[in-house]
Parts: sequence; structure tokens; C-alpha cells
Amino acid sequence: MCKKLCCVMLVLMILMTGCNAGNVNNIDEIKSTSGNSVEGDDTVPEDGGKTGEADETLTEGEGGSEDRQADTDGDINKDKDMTVAGVAGGGSPWTDSDIKENVLSSGKPDVKDDYNLAVNYEWLADTELREGYTYESPFAEMSKDTEERVRTLLEDDSVTGHDAELVHDFYDTILNWDKRDELGVKPVTDTVNDIMSITSIEEMSRFICDFDRSNCVDTFTGIGNNIDLNDPGKYIVSINNDTLLLEDPAEYTDFTDVGERAYNAKLKLFVMVAGRLGLGADAASEVFNSVLSLEEQIASASMTEADKLGTDYYDRMNNVYSEDEIKGLTHAFPLYDQIKGFGYSGAGEYVISEPAVIKKLDELYVQKNVGVMRNYMLVHYLLYMADKLDRECYEASVVRDNELSGAEGMPEDEAAAYNAVLRYINEPLEKAYFKKYDCTGAKKSITALCEEVIAAYREMLSGEDWLSTETADKAVEKLDAIRIKAVYPDKWQDYNALSLKGLDYVSCVKEINRYKAVLDRKHTGGRVDKGLWRNKALTANAYYEPQENSINIGAGILGDVFYDDDMSRAELLGGIGCIIGHEISHAFDETGSGFDGDGRLNNWWQESDRKAFAQRADRLSAYYDKITAFEGYKVIGKNVRSEAIADIAGMKVMLRLAEEDENFDYDAFFRQYAGVWKQISTYEREVYRLTRGEHPLNYLRVNAVIQQFDEFHDTYGTQEGDGMYLAPAERIMVW
Repeated sequence: MCKKLCCVMLVLMILMTGCNAGNVNNIDEIKSTSGNSVEGDDTVPEDGGKTGEADETLTEGEGGSEDRQADTDGDINKDKDMTVAGVAGGGSPWTDSDIKENVLSSGKPDVKDDYNLAVNYEWLADTELREGYTYESPFAEMSKDTEERVRTLLEDDSVTGHDAELVHDFYDTILNWDKRDELGVKPVTDTVNDIMSITSIEEMSRFICDFDRSNCVDTFTGIGNNIDLNDPGKYIVSINNDTLLLEDPAEYTDFTDVGERAYNAKLKLFVMVAGRLGLGADAASEVFNSVLSLEEQIASASMTEADKLGTDYYDRMNNVYSEDEIKGLTHAFPLYDQIKGFGYSGAGEYVISEPAVIKKLDELYVQKNVGVMRNYMLVHYLLYMADKLDRECYEASVVRDNELSGAEGMPEDEAAAYNAVLRYINEPLEKAYFKKYDCTGAKKSITALCEEVIAAYREMLSGEDWLSTETADKAVEKLDAIRIKAVYPDKWQDYNALSLKGLDYVSCVKEINRYKAVLDRKHTGGRVDKGLWRNKALTANAYYEPQENSINIGAGILGDVFYDDDMSRAELLGGIGCIIGHEISHAFDETGSGFDGDGRLNNWWQESDRKAFAQRADRLSAYYDKITAFEGYKVIGKNVRSEAIADIAGMKVMLRLAEEDENFDYDAFFRQYAGVWKQISTYEREVYRLTRGEHPLNYLRVNAVIQQFDEFHDTYGTQEGDGMYLAPAERIMVW
């Protein structure tokens, strides 16, 4: 280890009082172990507070992991030594068949009692979780299939060009374990030394305002271009918050099992990596705990995860400031200097998602807090870079992920490498992929199906008797303006000037981040190129983008039970058809209805219609509130109702299309739909989704949805007393 690093760490250890690295039970206990207090400057004038951003996606949580399926600082909750046998009891009206132990203890029921479990029983009973994975499902299977095709691409020397070369170089670097083990923790030492050399508020400002020095370090704010909510044709510089160790700000006032699991897992990883850098366990624990004290202050001004599920989410984040207003917004925290240092000055307008957090940072940004703010950057940096170092650090990071999510074992190295390539340089990967694999036929087919579904929605919206003519007409106008983004983009960002040759993994990530920042700065003050996709075409997902008024169906979801050229009409509608229908409905839900056909934040509903919609949605919330997934855990209706409305609307519009075929196979349709949502999951992931997620659990995306439709009850002849029976008067249609 270099002498400079040892000296810095030694000084740090001398300055600290030390504490034990054991588990804790509440935030107060964490604070009591930290010798570094956090103090603010009470003389700073008060300012208002606003918040956040989000996209509508099809799957819950899957989008939260980009390195690999197990890497989700999200799928976390109960301690893994809980008696899983207890999970099998208490479900009402159905058992949670996403959990395999429940499947095996329940046996195969009749389709009239538990449709999801009956139709998917053999798959649920026979499927095992792969090592390092938190769930198995058709979505996971599609991700695996895409990964295998990418591996074939990587072995094909006939696929040439700069994009293919980038993908090869990065993939090979990740898998070069001899080099990674030889380097050890050396790739992070320069940045660690730079962080730990900060002793004054002036030095702190110089560091956090210098993009090159602070590249890949959390510097309290994130700055970059985003689509302007008020004018979706142009970019606006957006200023957001960096992450918190416990993720949800609510954890800092109401410390739950979720927070405890995150705390213990991340503390363990940080202590291990810091130890490799020469910092003892007690000192490392003190550093980590001091960050919790700082983050408690930041969290007090932050929007919680529950807040972000609110229908006013976009309104609350849309806080626009002029250049002069930004310059005068803070007195101590160097916000505008940071904007200049990162290359975004001169934009004219800026949007701050949470002004209250900026105000809090301004209060905290004083000399006496330099140490704890330095610790914040150190902890977050090492946690971020751990899986990019040698084998020991990488495997420790996987253990962290597993403790958060309930997964077990190590994923294949090649799988982790593929997911890292997809995460960091997805556009070069996609260009090389679609050069090898011709998907033009699928693009035409999916586009045509989307157009067919839009036409069916047009009829459905026009026929809603509870909706005023004014709002119905506006809805159809927005529907007709929906942009269809099918299978792959028509254009990609240019990565020809990016080179990764000869770089180690950490340096690759930094160079990619630097290059993306250069590309992003070019958008400042410019017009949005709607030919570019904001998300990845190779992920097994679909989503509606309100700021573009677009439906996005990437190649990564086209296969398995979702889509095949040889599918029957019933199977096609039950598979990808319901997914397309689901996503289009988001254009008209409580969030999407706040955007017009151009993607502008603009409420076009009559107030009476919005109240009528809310009443119908409230009824659906109450329906979900009555469901118990398993002992001690009920569904939170208000959290999942937007996605539940989309599930039901998607099926409703497919059944409208089914009416055109007098020989339509309803049994095949419902079975195909159930097959889309079959899943086995870890208990921890299931509880996290249940308590914080916006999507219903997968078994409910089957049973609770089909239960609302007369066609289901007619097909299977359900009667009162059957588990799937729901009286006609209790069946709910929001649309």
C-alpha cells in the first residue's frame, strides 16, 4: 500500500474514538455509536421544498438492478433466518404462490379456486432459483436468452466495427480476473486519497466542483440534462439528490427491518473494503455511522419513497429557476460553482427536484461538518466501486447484495459481465446486437399490434359513459399522438470517440461516465432528439414514457410466453398484447393524465372527471386492501392501484379485440396471461415489493385481475364458494 494512503488512514484513525461494528436495532443506537455529530447553520433563511422523478415501467423492481438481477439495493427486508414455513400460512383469499415453499405446501388447486397456482403449478414447483438471483420468471428467462445471444455475438469475429470493439474490450476487462487480482484495491486509491486529504470547506468545494476529480463520487447532488416538463421539445438542466445508505428517507425516522438489513449489509461491505485500504474495523464503523448522522439530516428534508408514489409527484419536482436565481439560491453550498465545474452553466433555466434538500445542504455546509461530509463521499464511493475491484471485493459485494435481496450463491462471472456491459454501454452493445440479429420483422409486427391496440382504446375511451365529452375527446387526441417505439431505436448516441483499451475495470467505468457527461453537456439548451431511446432495448421490460407520450416495447421482451411468430391469436393477446394494453393505459391514469399529447405537464381533465376517476380508483384500492399476502403482511392498495388499473385496462382492451373472433379461445388467452406472470421469488424480495413497491405481487397480477372479468367466470363456470369467484356487483372496472 502506498505511503500516502497509510498516512491518511492513520491520521483518520487517530482522530476517531472508535466503535463496535456489530448489528444495531434502531437509528438512535446508530447515532450513539458515532463520534462525529452533524451540525447546521441556523442563520440560513428558510426556503420551500419540492421533489423527485419517475418512469412508468411494466415490472416492479426489475429495473432497479442493472449490474445483475441480484444487484438491487432495493429487494430487501426481513432477516433471512425468519421461519419461512410461517410464510405459507395466512394468505387470503389466496396463498402467495410467488414463494416456492407456499407452492409445495399447498399442492395443486382447481383453476376455480386459485387460477395462478393451478395453471402454473408444475413450473412453480419445479423451478429453482439460480445462484445469485432473487427471482425466476419469464422476464428472467428472456434476460437469460438475450445474454446467451450476446455471448454468441462476442464469439463472432464477423461482427466488426467500433461498437463491437468497445463491447469486447469492456467485457474482456471485466472477466480478466488475473489483472483485477493483481491490481487489488489500487484502482480506487488515488480517489480515496483525494477525498481523505480534504480538511477545509474550501478544499471540499474545490473537490466537489471538479468533475474529473470527483468522477463517480457522490457529491451530494446529481446534475444533468432531462426533458423539460413544461416544454418536452427541449432539454433542461436537472439538479437531483444523491442516494442515501438506507435508500428511503423514511428509514431515518422509522427504522424498519428493511433499513436494518441495508445498514448491516452495507456496513459489513464497507468495513471489508476499507480494511483492504488499511482502516481498522472500529474506525471504519465509526466512519460509516457518522454518515448515517449526516444522512438523517438530509433525509429530514427529502421526499420518501411513499411520497414518490403520490399523484402529485411530477408537480412537486417541477421547480424551475433562472440562472440568476440559482446563483443566489445558496449561501454556503457551492451549487452554482458545481454547475459550472460540471459544464452546465449558461443554460438559462434549471429545475431542482427537491429545493428543501438544497436548503438543508446549505445549512450543513460548514467547516465543522467537513469530516462527516468527506466520510459520506468515501463510504458511497467504496460501496459503488467494490464489485469492480479484485475477486475478494467483488464476492463481498455479492454477499452484500444477497443479504439485501435473499439470493444465495454467486452468479456466473459471464452473467455479471454481460449485465455490466448492458448497464454502462448499452447503446454500443445494442448497435452490435442488431447488426448481427435481424429484428426488422418483429419491429413491423409489434408496431402493427400497437396500432391495433390503440384503435381498440379509441373505441373504449369514446364509450366510457362516466367520462365527459370534453375529457373523452382530449383522451382520444392524446391517444392518437402516442409514439410507438418498437423493438429497437432508429438511432443511437455516437460512441466512436470512446476507447477503453488498456484500462482496468474502475478506469473503464470512469471513462464511460466522463464520455457520457460530454455527450450530455451537448444537449444543454438544445432540442430533444426523440429518435433516441431513454431506456434499454435489450432489457426484458416495457414502459410508457409520459414526457414523450410514447409506448416502448424493446427486443428484450420478445420471446418465451410474450411473443412468437407461431402464436395463436389468443396467445398473442394474452401475452404481449396485454402488456401493450397495460402500458398504453398509463397515458390516462392519475399520473399520465397530467401530461398532454406532446408530453407537456398539463392537466387536460375536467375536474368532475378526475373526481369520478378517483372514486373508481378508490374502490379498487379498497379491494386490494382486503388481500393478505401472508401472515403479517397485507397489500397496500393506494401503492399498487395505478399498476392494478393498468393491468385490468390492458386485459379489458384485449377482450374487446377478442370479441371480433367468434371462435376465440378464452381458455388459451387466460392461460397465456397467467404464464406471463408466473414467478418464484425470495421471501425478502417479496416483502420489499409488498411494502414499498408500486406493482401488485405477480400472483395477484393474475388472480386479482382475471377475477374482475365476466369472460373468466363464464369460461370456467365459477360459483359462489370458489376461491376465484367474485360476485358481479363486486367486480371493478376503472375503465
